[in-house]
Parts: sequence; structure tokens; C-alpha cells
Amino acid sequence: MVRIVRAALQDLAIDGCHSCTDSAHALRVLERRHFDAIIVDCEDMACAQEVLTKIRSGPSNRQSPVIALLNGPADVRAIQSCGANFNVFKPVSSGTIKEQLSKAVDAMQKEHRRYFRYTVSLPLFVGTERQGFTCVRLINVSAEGLAVLVRTPAKPEGAVRVRFDLPSIEPYRIEAEGEIAWADAEGRVGIKLSNMPTEARRKYGEWLDVLHAQLEFRKLTQEASQCKPL
Repeated sequence: MVRIVRAALQDLAIDGCHSCTDSAHALRVLERRHFDAIIVDCEDMACAQEVLTKIRSGPSNRQSPVIALLNGPADVRAIQSCGANFNVFKPVSSGTIKEQLSKAVDAMQKEHRRYFRYTVSLPLFVGTERQGFTCVRLINVSAEGLAVLVRTPAKPEGAVRVRFDLPSIEPYRIEAEGEIAWADAEGRVGIKLSNMPTEARRKYGEWLDVLHAQLEFRKLTQEASQCKPL
């Protein structure tokens, strides 16, 4: 089954796959890493339900599309109640898994765009109206959050406000509210965006679209440069 699934993923140009053979290992991995999609073998329904329930309540993969490999139609309701999005009935064939993966591609791409962080380098002000703002360096952005590099010993905590200018011929200032989600020893701080005005959200989304297009263009350029004429 693993060979069939991997082959179907490769045919759809989906790489970076990771497989686990037991639920405990899977849950440890899913707590630490984000995946654009998750495929769960539901041979042991109780175990599969436990895994899916923890996925949907965890911090990293609660919105990732899930494809469930089921023993039969009788299992559909039970697994969907735990958050499965797509179903494949056993015996699993290359055609059946590829059909459901094809249906899931849009959801996978959406999840990738939601979570993926684009590298940038811009000045950003973070703080509160009461305590004042500190100028830091914005180092990456995603649809739901951003990371900054703070060079001062005092790190922001709790609820904060952020403001920065989108790079453009006609710069637009983004002002939003967020929550400090994490910080590391190297001075990097993650901020989850919690509130952004509608127009600012639209402008921010357009900027992410530009960053995504630039990234895809760089990938195509690199692939072209690696191709050698016969």
C-alpha cells in the first residue's frame, strides 16, 4: 500500500513524503511538523480516530486535508466525524488513490499557501500603544503569521500590534494585531496575526501572491539551468 501511495504522489509531482508505521510515532511527528496533507490507514478504526482527533486539536495540522483509507462504506461516518476530508476504499489501487489525491490537490495547495513562510527582509514596528513600538526586522511571512528578528534583550510578549510598509511603487502600510506564538534563543519571534482590517488583509494577500509567483519563477529558472542539452 505504501508503494502504491508513494507512486501516486510521485505521478502528481508531490514530493517530500514522510511515512510512519505506528500511531505513537505519527503523533510525535505531527506535533512537530506541518504537512500539506495527511493519509491515514484506518485498518484499526479506533486508532485512526484517536490520531485524527489529536491532529484536529493540535497546533500544526488542524486544517491539513486528510485522506482516509477505509475498509468499506460503513466506516465513512465515523472517520468523517473525526475530520477526514477524502475517502479511499480498500483494496487500494493506483487508480483509486490517484483519483482522490487529484481531488485533494487544490486543498493541499491552499494549505501549503496558508502555512508556507516566504523569506523577506523589511523593517517592522512591534509593540503596544501604551509601551511604545520597537523597530525589528521582518524575516518571513505567511497567510496567518510572521517572524521577526529582535536584536534587543527584551522580547515582546502577549498581545502586540505590528505595522510595516508593503514594498511597492505605491507603498501600503499594514497595521494589525497579533499574539506572540514562539521565540527562540537566536532572537527570532513568531507572531500569529489575530486581527487585520479588511483592506489591509486584501493588500497583504496580494503581496503573498506576488511572493508565491516570484518563488515559483525562481524554481522554474533553477530547473531550466540544471537541464543539459542532449
